[in-house]
Amino acid sequence: MHDQLFEALLFEAEGSALDFKRDQYPFYGATDDEKSELLKDILAFANGWRRDNAYILVGVEDAQGGRSRVVGVTTHLKDNDLQQFVNSKTQRAVVFRYIPYEYEGKQLGIIEIPVQPRPLYLQRAFGRLRAQTVYVRQGSATAVATPDEVSHMGALLSPGTGRVPSFEVE
Repeated sequence: MHDQLFEALLFEAEGSALDFKRDQYPFYGATDDEKSELLKDILAFANGWRRDNAYILVGVEDAQGGRSRVVGVTTHLKDNDLQQFVNSKTQRAVVFRYIPYEYEGKQLGIIEIPVQPRPLYLQRAFGRLRAQTVYVRQGSATAVATPDEVSHMGALLSPGTGRVPSFEVE
């Protein structure tokens, strides 16, 4: 992530590749129900219909029709803890990363989720989430994918490489 991209994202509306979270997700010491919101958001973006990376900007307040407001967070989640949490619950590894980021003198969290093979789902129920249910981002909301949507999900591979896209190294 770089400042130019981050600033551009602040002017975009929430949708299939972008979400703003004013407050940090409850994680350390949180209940399963509280943690399930984070898990659902990551799965929904990973299963989303898009061509480029998706971002969840934590510490940013949505401002519809204008530039979203950077409010910051006081704590960060550890990427390795999130990786272990999410990937211990899904049928295969979900590719994503949590990036601590400073902007306008404030600490923010960025969850970056590249396009990857789909569908991804939970092996067992967790918190408010059901097992073997495909959550998907539809516009600015998260929904349960229909059987038709799931049947159309396949591995989206990088053109000409036969591989799943990975993160760009800055």
